Amino acid sequence: MKRPTELFYDARRIYHVGGMIHLLRRTVAFIGYCLFQHRRYWLYSEPVPGYPDLTEADFLPRIDGLTWKAVSSNEEADELEAQGLEFRSLVPNARERLKRGAVALCIFVGRELANMGWLVTGQRAMDSLPDPPLKVDFANNEACGGAIWTSPKYRRNGFRLYNRYKRFEFLVEKGFVVNRSAIAKKNVVAQSGYRRFPPTRTYAEGRYLRVLWWRSWKESPLAA
Repeated sequence: MKRPTELFYDARRIYHVGGMIHLLRRTVAFIGYCLFQHRRYWLYSEPVPGYPDLTEADFLPRIDGLTWKAVSSNEEADELEAQGLEFRSLVPNARERLKRGAVALCIFVGRELANMGWLVTGQRAMDSLPDPPLKVDFANNEACGGAIWTSPKYRRNGFRLYNRYKRFEFLVEKGFVVNRSAIAKKNVVAQSGYRRFPPTRTYAEGRYLRVLWWRSWKESPLAA
């Protein structure tokens, strides 16, 4: 569960980008989330590298002033802030996640943070994310991506797909061999994006249940 300071900054960000009505809706949804959560996921596995026929130009959004950055430490995050780029104000829980080894993959338009996702390559970093605790073999160079966010101002511009492509460039450079991820079954938009990456394999169904502080996670492999 997030700390009070993180909740305050989340609320401020939601109000900033969506207004009071959006904040009230998210508040009601969050109260329900605190009491009970039941979700089903498709679990995906992708080889690294897996897309030799694809290029950055296939995914680059047609928006001027776009910059992609991988932020691997709090020192790098402080450098972004010093350059006038938005980060801390929109990602209040970043300090702890970066400290635990998670990497923030960010797309900026000018100085605005337009899209970001997290990449984890170890269990401490994995435990810092709100995503389901899927099984990842970190010891054998597997990685996991998740907690993806796009500013409402920049949705439907292909930022999620572009960031995903850049994530794989990053994983190739660092020597990883498999990327795993979990997408909620009801998130049809995110699932459709995976069709742009042919080697992606849906290998299991995940079921997550939480009642107050009690949690359960189960992975059911799919038939080959």
